[in-house]
Amino acid sequence: MSFKQGDKVLLIDNKGKKFMLDLGERDELHTHNGIVKLTDILGKEPGFKLITHMNKEFSVLQPTLVDYIQKMKKLPQTIQLKDACQIIANTGLCREQNVVEAGVGSAALTIFLSSIIYPGTITSYEIREDFANLSRKNLEAYGATNSIIKLQNIYDGIDERNIDLVALDLPEPEKVTGHALEALKHGGYIFSFSPTIEQVIRFNQSLDKEKWIEIKAIECITREYEVKNMGTRPKTLMLGHTGYMSFARKK
Repeated sequence: MSFKQGDKVLLIDNKGKKFMLDLGERDELHTHNGIVKLTDILGKEPGFKLITHMNKEFSVLQPTLVDYIQKMKKLPQTIQLKDACQIIANTGLCREQNVVEAGVGSAALTIFLSSIIYPGTITSYEIREDFANLSRKNLEAYGATNSIIKLQNIYDGIDERNIDLVALDLPEPEKVTGHALEALKHGGYIFSFSPTIEQVIRFNQSLDKEKWIEIKAIECITREYEVKNMGTRPKTLMLGHTGYMSFARKK
């Protein structure tokens, strides 16, 4: 497939820095490695090497879901992909299932989950209009067609029924566990992302142990390694604790 006007394109320099843009928005991209003529990409295929006026090289690729989430515009703090992946690993979420989420923010998790469950639907509850508007723009730019955003407070209840997953990124997730119990199908899951352990405790205490099973809380810490001829060791900087993830399953 060759690149054409309107396509999203990813440029990566020799140090791994990424630039994502839409072809046709502008003719040039100015970087520390020189000026990139974007019109030279038209008609070329992914893998094309673009040379700047400073004779520096950029690889030209199609952006993936991960690239898009990394580079899209964000306002609030988003759930990291290393944490979002735990939702799939611990709930088995898959194609054609349906999700309700709350605290949509910039829609990073929304886009990730919508791609997993398509053509299933993800319905997002958000109380801030500025977050909801940015999320709609990010979803539209990515091309997600199975997402609905409601300007509505999930603390007041969940309209949907027979849901496979309720995903929460909220200050008081314990206020939603009762609503989630009504919305979920039997065997469905609730997930809560919490920056503090106090939120985890309150969430756990709000779960009726007669109605929920597989209750657990985890965290995910990622450590990358530097692999060199002279020796391999962990990188000095690592992506450590970002939040706690709580799960429970409706009986």
